[in-house]
Amino acid sequence: MNFLLLHPRDQLVAIMNRIYHNGMTTLSGGNLSIKDENGDVWITPSGIDKGKLTPKDMMCVKADGTIEGPHRPSSELPFHRAMYKQRPDLRAIVHAHPPALVSFSIVREVPDTRIIPQANRICGPVGYAPYALPGSEMLGESIAKTFAEGYNIVILENHGVAAGGSTLLDAFHRLETLDFCARTLIRARGLGQVQTLSDPALNLFDHRNNHLPEFVPTSHSSRERELRQQIADIALRAYDRYLMIGTEGVVSARLDENSFLITPTGHDRRHLSNEDIVLIRNGVREAGKMPSRSVRMHEAIYAKHPDINCVMTAQSPNATAYAITAVDFDSRT
Repeated sequence: MNFLLLHPRDQLVAIMNRIYHNGMTTLSGGNLSIKDENGDVWITPSGIDKGKLTPKDMMCVKADGTIEGPHRPSSELPFHRAMYKQRPDLRAIVHAHPPALVSFSIVREVPDTRIIPQANRICGPVGYAPYALPGSEMLGESIAKTFAEGYNIVILENHGVAAGGSTLLDAFHRLETLDFCARTLIRARGLGQVQTLSDPALNLFDHRNNHLPEFVPTSHSSRERELRQQIADIALRAYDRYLMIGTEGVVSARLDENSFLITPTGHDRRHLSNEDIVLIRNGVREAGKMPSRSVRMHEAIYAKHPDINCVMTAQSPNATAYAITAVDFDSRT
């Protein structure tokens, strides 16, 4: 499914469902918006249960100020308008109250995204906006001023978080990734000293080792088709169990002695399909698809360990807390 081909009202419902069911907001909190090509702002309504929203509930604030829809627009409309005015490059805004990020907001701290390279690249620098009354023009000014400094995601003092992006999915991925960092850091601090990555280490993320030569498969065996679907299913299950987030996590499976299948880079782990999975054969990739950045690692594991038929890399906060503190995990419990 191409998420960007959905109507704005359908995109808003889909992302709000993920935010609500992932525990990132309550039934009364959080709001999302999309600014379309006409300058109209599609926004979630005020006073409606966030766990039961439908496309018909979405509100449209026209460029001329006319309001269309069955409810009132979100009370946070002023800060959405202010952000779009300050940052015309932004086309979508996500605002929510994930408990871990709210925890950081009330101790006046910004989560450090340098714990894993993917998070640092997706979120970029994280801003901090001083407190103002929710729904007020002053809050809009405070948030917009912080975003005007170049931040794409901002912690709101004693409130929550706001993220912007070129698409709604882009903004949501920033929110979800920063929330992962916050949850991981909270767990890690109970174990020991958190170790962050240096700039040279972070820059390794920009490698192009997954840009393998291409080939065009001439056929797809029944076994390959089966594995493609299994990989997509496992990625979804891992996401639903908080073992992966939309921007993190890899699954691969050996097809034969010289081939394996692997999840792609740049695809939301919540919505992988069998056609998204990438076939790797003799060191070359299926044409038109880009495999995970860790494809060389998976390839090396299969080459060295012929008894291994599946490899997963995941970043659950509980396990990653050990990885970023270098504390040994004792499995004899």
